[in-house]
Amino acid sequence: MKRRKLIQTIAGIMAVSAFAPAALAKATHSGRLLSINGRQLWIDDSGPRDAPALLYVHGGPGIGALDFEQYMKGPLQSQVRLISVDQRGVLRSSPLPASAKVTVDDLIADFEAIRSALAISHWQVLGHSFGGMVALRYGLAHPQRVERLILECPSIDLASSFRWLCSAAAQLLNGHDVAAAVRAERLADPATPFDDEFIETMDRTLAALGERRQDLYVRATKNRDIFSRLAATAGLPEARWSQGAVPGKALLTEPSTRKPMLSSIAQWKKPMLLVRGDGDHVTSPQELAAVQQAGGKIVTVPDAGHFVHVEQPAVLANLIVTGHR
Repeated sequence: MKRRKLIQTIAGIMAVSAFAPAALAKATHSGRLLSINGRQLWIDDSGPRDAPALLYVHGGPGIGALDFEQYMKGPLQSQVRLISVDQRGVLRSSPLPASAKVTVDDLIADFEAIRSALAISHWQVLGHSFGGMVALRYGLAHPQRVERLILECPSIDLASSFRWLCSAAAQLLNGHDVAAAVRAERLADPATPFDDEFIETMDRTLAALGERRQDLYVRATKNRDIFSRLAATAGLPEARWSQGAVPGKALLTEPSTRKPMLSSIAQWKKPMLLVRGDGDHVTSPQELAAVQQAGGKIVTVPDAGHFVHVEQPAVLANLIVTGHR
């Protein structure tokens, strides 16, 4: 089989790896394309129509919702109406031109249009990683439509989240690539401006980890190649895996994406659950403290990293479902 590399997302935060033997059942695609705000978006709507609705907001930006569908549909079956979306330009949605501009407000408008198109009066929203920030901003924009926020290893405030990740990267790099470790330490310093140069330098610094970069995101070594295995079973063309780089880059270079969000967490007045793996290096202490101060519940899941829905899907499903009772 031809060796392929998956897209890098959040300027290199997601690990890039070659194909490994598939350990997943062949991926199935039960969704459809819907015309939303002039774009063709892939929407998977599964589960009982009368079950509580849950919108999944993927991270990256630009990674897609397929991994969540593959690992969480089974555990959530018959208990939740799961709506997962490949955001505009990502994976199974129609690609965007290279010069396309995308903002978080665009994504928020898309989700609200999807809710209306599916005739859902209100739903819970689960945002993973970068999607955690998007989910919070969607909830703050449309509080009457969101019953509860569930944030899985979120990057709510990108500056503090990215700095925390760089701090963890410095530990992995130390003794292996001294120059890269020093760069990572500098990026972790709050005095370093959080701008386009920061993102570019972080991309280069994390790349210095090579295959060890995946250790920032998964707890078990066997899960290092989760996206390679997913790609091997998905039956999607090569171009589909790379097209998310366009909206991903557009979002990260948009200044409004990087606006401070720590103080905004307290504006959310409804139930909020933050789920993190005990090996996660993305959600910063500052973000955890802000969620706690806002009255949110924090659950740390053992034996999981950044992808709780991959490494501990049954635990995450239980946390989602018990919130409905």
